[in-house]
Amino acid sequence: MGIVAPGIAYQHAKEVFSEASILKLGWSYPFPDALFREFAGRVGRVLVIEELDSFVEERLHVLGIPCDGKNLVPGIGELSPERLRAVRDRLENRESDPIIPVPQAADLPSRPPVLCPGCPHRGVFAALRAFDVVVTGDIGCYSLGVSPPLARMDTILCMGGGGSMAHGMVKAGEPRKVVGMVGDSTFFHSGITGLLDMAWNRGNAVIVVVDNRTTAMTGHQDTPGSGRTLMGEGVPAASIEEIARACGIRRVRVVNPYDLAATKAAFAEELEAGEPSLIISRGACPLAERLRLGALHRIDHEKCTNCRACTRVGCPAVQGDAGKPTISAALCIGCGLCRQMCKFGAIRPAEERVEA
Repeated sequence: MGIVAPGIAYQHAKEVFSEASILKLGWSYPFPDALFREFAGRVGRVLVIEELDSFVEERLHVLGIPCDGKNLVPGIGELSPERLRAVRDRLENRESDPIIPVPQAADLPSRPPVLCPGCPHRGVFAALRAFDVVVTGDIGCYSLGVSPPLARMDTILCMGGGGSMAHGMVKAGEPRKVVGMVGDSTFFHSGITGLLDMAWNRGNAVIVVVDNRTTAMTGHQDTPGSGRTLMGEGVPAASIEEIARACGIRRVRVVNPYDLAATKAAFAEELEAGEPSLIISRGACPLAERLRLGALHRIDHEKCTNCRACTRVGCPAVQGDAGKPTISAALCIGCGLCRQMCKFGAIRPAEERVEA
């Protein structure tokens, strides 16, 4: 038996078919055709184990290599050693034991996905709470704005869809004002066309480019706006501002998302402009930069009224389900958004002396 397995499928195959010859693929494409032929020539039967579609299996058929694949390996559901043991039983004409689902543990703490401590996107969502608007979005770290406690994104479609959907909703007659959100890498990838269409067809949505200076969600790759290629070579940095003006957008402004009052003021002005506008929320991804934004913060529990406004920015550093919240010194990077949310002056930089 010879098994061809890419990615995590190799680990499962190694566990279940420990005595088989296994061709482990470091990547699935480009196809290593010569390697496929060499491997198939050394084994009596070939089985392709891969998740989802029969991508590698189809290539082997194209090369004229007989093989089993999705006729035995499930194409739906996550692969696991248990599922592959059932595949082995079929190959060896044995009855399989039913797969028993792993029971859910009732006592595990909830761990919803959240934006990182100090993420600049958090300030944009906090500011948008002040306005009764529809917020359209697309794919990126900022997609997490759809979930509580931020809960300030109404739609998610695809890369570039934040701006295009905003324009479409305006033209379809949505009575409320519409704000569309795209990331900087998404803007360069597929957001420019929506902005151009909005200027050309006289839309009046407000588009927000949350510019964190990197492609944060998928591994901090550089963008055309970073001034570097993916190989680290220096190149001219594309300007989001200049591109927007070239598309015909006259109202273009840059805000610091860590300044909550200024960000709110920008939204208030642009939502009443009556023409398309672009707000660029510019703040580098702290995970990529690995820099502390300011002093660690702490909560003075004598001043704290437990209103929990600080928890509504969804920062993992602000903790505490029972009793008054606290700020984790291990997570806080000093962005100061929680301090701006507090109306009682209970949150201060840790080195500041709190007045009695």
